[in-house]
Order: sequence, then C-alpha cells, then structure tokens
Amino acid sequence: MNYSYKHPFCLFLWLTVAAGFVVSCQTENEQSTAQQTTIPETAKTTTSPTLMSSNQSELLKTIVGGAGNGFFRGINLGDPVSKIKATETFELFEDSTDHVGFTHETENLEAIDVLYYLDKNQTLKSIRVDTYLNSAPAVRGLQDQFETYLSGRFKNEKKNGEKTTWKSPNNVHITLQNVSKGKDYGLRLEMGARAIVNL
Repeated sequence: MNYSYKHPFCLFLWLTVAAGFVVSCQTENEQSTAQQTTIPETAKTTTSPTLMSSNQSELLKTIVGGAGNGFFRGINLGDPVSKIKATETFELFEDSTDHVGFTHETENLEAIDVLYYLDKNQTLKSIRVDTYLNSAPAVRGLQDQFETYLSGRFKNEKKNGEKTTWKSPNNVHITLQNVSKGKDYGLRLEMGARAIVNL
C-alpha cells in the first residue's frame, strides 16, 4: 500500500521537474531568438547611410537642361506659362498666379527646385533655382562648374565672397550664390532683371 501511494507522488514530482526544465529551456531559446532578431535591427538604426554626391558636370547638365534651345532649360524670359509647363521636364510641385515650381531628385537624394516667376500677363519674368546637395565639397564642385559654364555664356563676371554675378547683353542679371548653412548644403541661381532678382 505504501509503495503504490509513493509511486504516483514520485511520478508527479518527476513530471513537474521535467516540465519546469522544458519550459526553462524553451524560454531561454525564445530569448536567444529574440536577441538574434533585434541585434540586426539595432545595428541598422545606429548606422546611417553615407550619402554620395552626384558627378558635378552631369548634375550641371541636368540643371540647365536644354539651355541650347533657350535661355534656361529650353525656356526664355517672356515665354508664356503654357510654354513653361509644356517644356519643363521636372515634376510640377507649385502652381500659383505668380509662379510655377518644378522639382527633381537625383539618385543620390539631392534635390533641384526651379521656380519660374510670372508677371501680370502670365509670362516669365525671372527664374530661381535652388540645388540641395549632400556635402560642402559637392557645393564647391558644382559652383565651379556653374561659374565656368556661365562665364562662357555671359560677360562682366563679378565675384564677391560666395556670390558671383553676370550680366547678359540684353540686361539680364544672373547671380550664383553658395547658400549653405550648417549641415544644409546648397546653391542658389537667380536670373532676371535687377529689380526682380535679389542681388
């Protein structure tokens, strides 16, 4: 009688210990698996990708577009807004009564915004181009490319610090300026009459 009483108790005790051991092993296994899955995610968030800069001469070609067929990107000052919209290949992002804006993003996550300012007759009076780059050397490289290009097209170059100006024979003023601040790197190109462009 004593033997049959102790045997189920021993069996119960043994099963309880075994079940505890299995649960403990399973918990450790789940923790190990969870750690393995979170380590790569943590590594991904702590390392930021290095943004490359575009080839500066190729970027210049992208910005000026079909300038051979017009003053800038195949468009001339005085063109109607309808021609600007039909000619411009960048993506339209602003459309108002006094300007239309187009944007383009490079494969290196650099951005080009082109704003065409209109007069009361809805014809082009001035152009502003903001180029957002990934580094100070990229700004300097593109600025050098622009200065060479613009000096080949226009005369009377004047340099004042980070700003260079030109004047076309038909009295159009062109200004190129490094507008970088802190870790925001960029260039601004403005074209139009002196009263329109902020020189």
